[in-house]
Amino acid sequence: MINPEILREYDIRGIYGKSLTLKDISKIALAISKKLKENNSFDIIIGHDGRASSLEIKNTLIDNFISYGIEVIDISLIPTPISYFASKYYKIPNLIMITGSHNPKEYNGLKMIINNKPFFGDSIKSLNDIDTSDLDKKKKNIKFKDPLTPYHNEILNKFSNINKLKIAWDPGNGAIGAIINKIINTIGGTNILFNQSIDGTFPNHHPDPTVKSNIVQLSEFVKKNSFDLGIAFDGDGDRVGIIDNEGNLVYSDMIFLLLALDLQKEKNDLIAVADVKCSKILFDVLKKNGIKILMSKTGHSLIKEMIVSQNADIAGEMSGHIFYKYGYYGYDDAIYASLKFINILNNSNNTLSEILKPYKQSLSTPEVKLYCEESEKFGLLAYIISNLKKIYEGENLIEIDGIRVESSDFWFLIRASNTQNCLVFRLEHFKNELFKTEIEKLINIFKKFNLDLRELDSFYKTI
Repeated sequence: MINPEILREYDIRGIYGKSLTLKDISKIALAISKKLKENNSFDIIIGHDGRASSLEIKNTLIDNFISYGIEVIDISLIPTPISYFASKYYKIPNLIMITGSHNPKEYNGLKMIINNKPFFGDSIKSLNDIDTSDLDKKKKNIKFKDPLTPYHNEILNKFSNINKLKIAWDPGNGAIGAIINKIINTIGGTNILFNQSIDGTFPNHHPDPTVKSNIVQLSEFVKKNSFDLGIAFDGDGDRVGIIDNEGNLVYSDMIFLLLALDLQKEKNDLIAVADVKCSKILFDVLKKNGIKILMSKTGHSLIKEMIVSQNADIAGEMSGHIFYKYGYYGYDDAIYASLKFINILNNSNNTLSEILKPYKQSLSTPEVKLYCEESEKFGLLAYIISNLKKIYEGENLIEIDGIRVESSDFWFLIRASNTQNCLVFRLEHFKNELFKTEIEKLINIFKKFNLDLRELDSFYKTI
């Protein structure tokens, strides 16, 4: 039996050697083999990030797949977005990307596409229900392909020589480090690189570019050397973080706001999707500009599904995932999004901080993690929601994902993370003098529950 704890909502994720073992990987490969054969599909692409455990996981997957009649196309060490591109380019409908994404170094996991669709939710959780006892052993082959050259020819060349800026880049020792030179040589301009070498131990900082403590080096360099912006990526290259010319971290919902307004220049009847963690300013500004903006649950697979069901053109998450369907493939590609963002700034006479100034109408927290036991996570959330409904009775209560409480002056969200053992909290307030008071009120509410509030307490002390 596959450990149910690692079967998450939109991918498979766990601590390698503990909750996620090679026995789990073998059983996953058998279950996926059965599904592929039921679909009369007999090949799968496998890529991986630079984590220490990724090669062992890949070899275990390959051994099982080729033993049971599934041909493997090994695309080696690659950022997640380029693995998605490989599936499109080679017209192979099945893909497993081995990555722990933005999680700490001890984690790893699988992001999957089966039959050209994200494999998530009930499909992942029902892997243990698949009967693999009748699988026949039939030896297949392994092939090796390099999608980087076609990716460069098709995608990067669209942005050739767009750059008159000074940009500092931080691949964060993640999988994107292998192609970062191709990117900067294509776009031109003045570029400085930090932490380019691929190292799955992430020796310089945690691989999540949307957290301020992880971009200190980049931020200080941009500010000290009067660069135009900094660009950082997570461990597998599907999340982007932006630093403005003053060294400030730009929240990802504001990045998405600018990208959506820019895309509207190409398509008037734009449909956009943003996740439930995003600023009310984003929703209000896009509506005011005639863009149909929809609110989604958090999660890259869930958003991809909504893009298809709502025929959306662009989507974004507070976590730094940006999805382009109009003019692109509809998946989250931090490389593509960063190049589109550079193009916006390159065509403007204003600095990034000046461009963002009209949208700085509130104070808000980042995504704050309230850690708890994985086994208690969803139960705790249910109890908290029950309490909040009583306390904030009469406010607009949105239960798309956890609960988002909206009043005329503020909104906040608390939801369960599907990738880590924590609840995620965010608050935005439009009356600056009441921002700290509302956080204090919520801290006192959360103290009643078995939650680690250190991250929220730490933020509170900085206000």
